[in-house]
Amino acid sequence: MTVRVLSIGTASPRGQLTQGRTSDFGRAMAPSSVPEGVIEGLYRRTKIDRRGSVLIDPATGAQTFYAQDADGRGPGTAARMAVYAREAASLACEAGAGAIARAKMSAASITHVVTVSCTGFESPGVDQMLVRSLGLRASVGRTHIGFMGCHGALNGLAVARALAAADANAVILLCCVELCSLHMHYGDRMDQLIANALFADGAGAAIVARSERAECPEVRACRSWLAPDSADLMSWRIGDHGFEMSLSPQVPARLAAVVPGWMDAVLESCDPPLRRADVAGWAIHPGGAKIVEAVGEALGLGGDTTADSLAVLREHGNMSSPTVLFILDRMMQAGRARPWVAMAFGPGLAAEAVVFA
Repeated sequence: MTVRVLSIGTASPRGQLTQGRTSDFGRAMAPSSVPEGVIEGLYRRTKIDRRGSVLIDPATGAQTFYAQDADGRGPGTAARMAVYAREAASLACEAGAGAIARAKMSAASITHVVTVSCTGFESPGVDQMLVRSLGLRASVGRTHIGFMGCHGALNGLAVARALAAADANAVILLCCVELCSLHMHYGDRMDQLIANALFADGAGAAIVARSERAECPEVRACRSWLAPDSADLMSWRIGDHGFEMSLSPQVPARLAAVVPGWMDAVLESCDPPLRRADVAGWAIHPGGAKIVEAVGEALGLGGDTTADSLAVLREHGNMSSPTVLFILDRMMQAGRARPWVAMAFGPGLAAEAVVFA
């Protein structure tokens, strides 16, 4: 039997912001030294129409978390983690329940839980809440993948694939949840202004197991890579006022330069070997529209090939690790021809890829 993704479930916060409202938010968090036109142009270029945040009141569209404080730095990290502890598990459980229902199986059949998050810490955490809230067996194995960034779902798929390959009876619930809106920042640093404009909240879950269901994508290969001389291009660190991203404007160009050679090696390593022309679907994590466009052009992909990635960015923003699962869900629901390649990039500069057959 082969290891397959049997189903995917997704969840978005009920509190939603149109990008126009979000740019108002962004202007309020930027000092007066940043021209208003800069903020509006920045948000317009993201190509995001709307995104979810657990901080938004669904009834009023208002938020009170980011009230300007005396030192202009926003809530402390402890306050942000208190919101994570209150909100992350329910979003994760909604996605997990959806994945179990779509797989047409009982919660009791789950043998392992793999959780992924880089925007919060709590113990007991989301893994235990999934067990308790979804009615999983108390004996399920639990593994948490933390602080790996936007490619965390692909690391989670690699772990789930290994568990299923090692045990014919294993049924793994993979669940990614990120509350990126907890880490918005006041200030005029351009990389943090960009992060404020791009990131959103969401959760995605998948059921992974050995199966002969041909309609379900097989997890054929999982590959990791560190781009040379790139450690200073992206980072994600814990600060006193939330987690802080550093992001170089060189990232899209650097990825365009190095991804084609890496991807050719990934495809060549598959059994049987593949070429780019053999790949029918591409799930490129939309770290931003520029990244999708730069990588797509470098790989010689047609515009329609990256449509699912850009559609998820437009409808949800960059939710960090769950985002690739949202793209794969679109591809599964549309019955896209395979094979597929999913890829995502994170601090380091690190790259992860999963090939589906």
